[in-house]
Amino acid sequence: MLLKIKNHYIPELIAYFTGRPRPFSVSFNITPDCNQSCIYCEIGNKIERNTDRLLNQEDINWVIDEMANAEIKRLAINGGEPFLFKSLLETVSYAGSKNIVCAITSNGMTIHRLSPTEIAVLKENRSEVNISVDSLDNSINSFTRGSKLALENAKKSAKTLMDAGIPVTFLSAISKYNYQDLYSSLVKAYELGVGQVLYQPLIFYSNYPDRKAIIDKANLNVAYEDIDILKAELRKILKFERTHKIKTNVYRFLPWIENYIKMTSGISKTWFWEGYLKKFYCRDIHALIDIAYDGGIQPCAFAKAEINIKDDRSQGLIALWIKASESIKNDLNNGKYRGYCNACSNHFSRNMIASLMKYPFKNRSALIKFLLLMTSRAIHSMYKKLFVR
Repeated sequence: MLLKIKNHYIPELIAYFTGRPRPFSVSFNITPDCNQSCIYCEIGNKIERNTDRLLNQEDINWVIDEMANAEIKRLAINGGEPFLFKSLLETVSYAGSKNIVCAITSNGMTIHRLSPTEIAVLKENRSEVNISVDSLDNSINSFTRGSKLALENAKKSAKTLMDAGIPVTFLSAISKYNYQDLYSSLVKAYELGVGQVLYQPLIFYSNYPDRKAIIDKANLNVAYEDIDILKAELRKILKFERTHKIKTNVYRFLPWIENYIKMTSGISKTWFWEGYLKKFYCRDIHALIDIAYDGGIQPCAFAKAEINIKDDRSQGLIALWIKASESIKNDLNNGKYRGYCNACSNHFSRNMIASLMKYPFKNRSALIKFLLLMTSRAIHSMYKKLFVR
């Protein structure tokens, strides 16, 4: 916890008041190809995209070179399924040669088939791997992920990586199909040796701005009448986490999850963060560069790209990103939010903390609650280090 405060919170706090010298990371949706059919994913539902102009290795290497020049040290690689991108390991190696760490988000369908040499590439370049698993109950996970082999392969892949000393995080999307199984699945993940499970409510906008959103996607979330059951599951997770060597992000989204579910259920018509924050600040539009699988620089993860790295590279990546994100930054800084801001449940915990740091006086009530929460978490983290084996 102290290391996290030193390496993340303090630099972030300084950035809010002195300016951010550079983005924190770059994120690629490296391919639109996938080998699962998740019920909440536009790619999984085969919703057609508007273009076939896809990233190639030359595009990716240019971005990595630009990152190195700007001293950006983290590259998030998403999909589709990244391990279907034929030169993924070449990308990891090239990034590693520039002292850039890759965080890969996969469904785990094929990682266990990698050769020892290929696994060594991930390890030698300090890669972090996230595996999407909605439930450790096979029937639930098979349904939400659209594959009967999804859980079996995810567990095999996690074991392959962990045996090689590569850290694995499970990612779970909270839906009306798995919300009563969250605690049970966390215990099973712990028994597998997974060190971290991160959760997020389902996003009701399209995850890919060039594709239409799944019809009635918001209704895949937990119904508001079941919010107490969901919150009870989350509190059980927190209790388990305090006495076992596994981490989650439950403490960060528990303060606002009810407001989000209230909004997705159609009960509330306001911005979901208004029940917790008095003034909102979007950190991610200033800290992240999102690049789509066609090379488009998205103003944010939910905004369609108007500028593409394939068209003009003479200005450099940072200049292109500044141009691509100028309009949304101006709007959000003036309190003019876009509709998809209400869908930003995957990034909101970071933005919530950013809002508390940026506007501590206006958000003083939430800040006090959060500081108490962080103090409690720090105490439990210290307890775990000293007494939990």
